[in-house]
Amino acid sequence: MALPNLETTADYLGTHRGALVRQFQRLERDLGHALFHRAAFGKPHRPTRHGSALLRSLAPDGIQAMMHSALGPDQITRMPEAATLARAAIRLTTRQNPGPLRPFGDDITAKRIRLTGPTLILLRDLLDHQNEEFYGAQIHARTGIDNGTLYPQLKRMERAGWLTSRPEAEESWLARAPAGCGPGRRRTYYALTPDGLRAAAHEVQHHKPRRRTAR
Repeated sequence: MALPNLETTADYLGTHRGALVRQFQRLERDLGHALFHRAAFGKPHRPTRHGSALLRSLAPDGIQAMMHSALGPDQITRMPEAATLARAAIRLTTRQNPGPLRPFGDDITAKRIRLTGPTLILLRDLLDHQNEEFYGAQIHARTGIDNGTLYPQLKRMERAGWLTSRPEAEESWLARAPAGCGPGRRRTYYALTPDGLRAAAHEVQHHKPRRRTAR
């Protein structure tokens, strides 16, 4: 909570935002309560009432000593310094223009896409199921990627030549309808293109997470 959002927190800890999201989701599920209000542009995340209670419970010296003993010094990251917090606050209120992406080499003609934590989770899952068609709900169930992030990313990948798509066959669509009800929304099935498979493997293999500089 010292840093303003999960992106700056992940960078400081040397991990991926997606990994933090999954850990928070697990903790919130186990405790049965939301622990923090998510950040928005210019608005830092902040603990909920239950999150503040958890932080207070972790603060006593005896609890801190137990945590340090269990983790060991090599797994404990010290609190960020004032300069780090100031830079993180600036990032929260600054729109970044990352510029154009460099194209792949001649063996991959698909367009490059921007990599985020959820994108890398998605790519790893697709590589694990590279010979299968899939629809969005399957990816959501396997990865936990939020639908508001997942579906726009699938469309971007399709436009960039990584994926093909087709509507669900009418027979399958109608067969899924509960008795006495309409069939509901028709699924869209996606599949990696040969170029998309090569692009996904390249990005996962060559991605290097940003690490904070040791002081």
